[in-house]
Amino acid sequence: MTELFRYSFFLLILETGSIQNIPLDVLYLVKNNTELSAFRSFHESLLHRGISLNALPMFLDLAQPFASVSKFTTQLVSPDLIVMSSQVCGSLATGSWLDGISVPHVCHHDGSVDRTSFLIDIFAKKCLQNSRPEILSTTQCLESLKLQPEPDMILGSLVSGLQWSHVTIFFEDRMDAIVTSVSTQVSQLNVQCSMYRVNVNHTDEEIYDLIKRAVSLLPVSERNFLILCDGTCGRRFLDQADRLDDRETAIYMMSAWLLLVSMEDYTMLEDVHYKLDNVAALLLPSLILPYGNIMQATNSCSDGHLVTLLHRPTSRQWSPVGYVGKSGQMIVPDAIFPNKDYGFNKRKLQIVTILLYPFAMKNSTLENDTYTGICLDLLQELASSFNFTYEVSEPADGEYGRILNGSWTGVVGMLERQDIDMAVAPLTVTQEREKVMDFVYPYYYDTGAALYKLPDKMSKKWLTLIRPFKWEVFLCLGMVFIGMTFLLSGMEFVNIRKKKLPMTAADILGSSVWHISGTFFRHGSNSLPKSSPGRILISFVWLFCIIMVAAYSGNLIAFLTVSKNYPPFKTLAEVTEQTDYTWGTDGGSMWTTLFQTSNRSDYKKIWQGIMNHNRSNSEVLSLNQGLHRSHVEDGSYIFIFDRDVIDIWSLDNCNLILLEETFYQITYAVGLPQNSPYGRLISEKMLKIEQSGLLQIWRSRWWPKGSGCAGKTQVQAKIIELIDLQSAFYFLGVGLCTALLVLMGERLRQCCT
Repeated sequence: MTELFRYSFFLLILETGSIQNIPLDVLYLVKNNTELSAFRSFHESLLHRGISLNALPMFLDLAQPFASVSKFTTQLVSPDLIVMSSQVCGSLATGSWLDGISVPHVCHHDGSVDRTSFLIDIFAKKCLQNSRPEILSTTQCLESLKLQPEPDMILGSLVSGLQWSHVTIFFEDRMDAIVTSVSTQVSQLNVQCSMYRVNVNHTDEEIYDLIKRAVSLLPVSERNFLILCDGTCGRRFLDQADRLDDRETAIYMMSAWLLLVSMEDYTMLEDVHYKLDNVAALLLPSLILPYGNIMQATNSCSDGHLVTLLHRPTSRQWSPVGYVGKSGQMIVPDAIFPNKDYGFNKRKLQIVTILLYPFAMKNSTLENDTYTGICLDLLQELASSFNFTYEVSEPADGEYGRILNGSWTGVVGMLERQDIDMAVAPLTVTQEREKVMDFVYPYYYDTGAALYKLPDKMSKKWLTLIRPFKWEVFLCLGMVFIGMTFLLSGMEFVNIRKKKLPMTAADILGSSVWHISGTFFRHGSNSLPKSSPGRILISFVWLFCIIMVAAYSGNLIAFLTVSKNYPPFKTLAEVTEQTDYTWGTDGGSMWTTLFQTSNRSDYKKIWQGIMNHNRSNSEVLSLNQGLHRSHVEDGSYIFIFDRDVIDIWSLDNCNLILLEETFYQITYAVGLPQNSPYGRLISEKMLKIEQSGLLQIWRSRWWPKGSGCAGKTQVQAKIIELIDLQSAFYFLGVGLCTALLVLMGERLRQCCT
């Protein structure tokens, strides 16, 4: 029925010139309450537009049509227009009755207006008076009348076409009728609807708070907004929406704004520089809006346009994407929000990174600083995929991020404060950091490790003769030597007393010492023990010594002919037990937090050692990677950090070695401010990058090619040098000194006697 009302309304305008503040009498003939409800809705919408109608509805009893018509005749008070439903209009009694009166009337047949049912001669004169100069005939004038669209129907059609699951409506008081109709239509489409009422007394800050509250209550996928107010009000809403923090809300990229604006108010929106990507406006003649100028609209030849705000190289410009057809339908050949297909639409993002070879390196010139590395290749791929530009910087304190005096430092602190849009750096994912920021899908996997310099091989060459056995073995051999000597002496002493041989206890002990020592050193003895038990014992000692000497000789040959430097420790626990090396780590990295807060005993000891070393040397927690490397190369220093990074250092220095134990699996990931709406979008892209093999290509591009230590770490035979046998000369010197002392002792005893 709305098309009938609309057409009738326009004819009334022609007849009266202007209907504002002029009461009109309309008789509406209906057959039931359903048709009556439709008429009342139309009546209320006209009242909101400032149009006053004296409406008189009457029911036509189709069972007794002639009796009803007779009743109409007695009650009729000369109306300005009679509006009838299709069934009423088709009644024979109604037709006969209309033939006897001279009142303009309109019928509704199958959803369209029967224009021939109007009394042409009544409207012809007024039509020609209000028509354009090029219209010369009555027929042309009547045919030039256009059915103006209903804004609520068009908006409902647009929301349906956009496939929104939720729409938030901001509207003025005078838009109540349209809002009620739109909300009803979208509800029938299973579209959820939220509504916020505003008026001219609202300040900009109140509007800003209203938009911010509405945005905070909506997930990213449901941030669709419909603004129903005049041009000035619509401009204020866009101004305040543009103020929202995009790092927190992603309002620029992940929201859609649709305005209902009269064509006369369009000029208020022409000069705009909004950062909001998705803004469209439905421009309709002010005649059908509750705040337009009627006389201006009656001469308008445009039914309505749909325009969208596009990004241009230097500014934002409105561009048409659809129009309203003569039938009142919305025709949209192009996308209403085309900017959605272009990501960030070349918006500049602030990116932070941190220098760490080969992930991020800086090349400084007099003009500017350029960054290269794996992270920068990743950043360029993201920028290309999401259509943004970027500016790269570094944290002022040079730290990755740790808690210092209750606040986060470095990259993590910048993300927590939302000073930057994104961190593309070798930033490790930790549970503590995820409390104040967001990580996307990881792009690199690594473990913790420790790098140190092997001790100087020459410094322990004098231990060559004792290195084949551990000290426990030598201790046991000494105990066997002493035990066997006293046991053999006991056996010999019992045998001598039994045979009453002329030997003292001292002679027996000395003889036993020489028997056992000759056995141990494989030079034998001039005599055998006197007793049978002693001979049996000495034979088994000989067998024992043969086995021990063979094992010792084999190991000694290996130590002398093969050059190999054994690591002094293999695990973190062993590191904490030794005192020859000090250790440290990057003071601004996650390792500081890990060792400081962990409950593992070895981690606790590592942190305690760092604190002890820090008292005498603050450089153990330096942020300068080069300083740590210098200490490692100088020796007696262990640097604990990410394994792959410090492993590169050992490629150029063959004396540097990694701790055999690896610990604590780590991952690198791109960082975003907490609760960033872009997290899922970038994570999906990171997964595609990983599956495409791009990360391996970037790694092969920047990772060092080969090692200068190739072949040097292989086990290979070597010629025995004098320094390898220096311990033998030391033992010879010890023997010589011992012999001289004994000689001096004997001479001294002779002199005394």
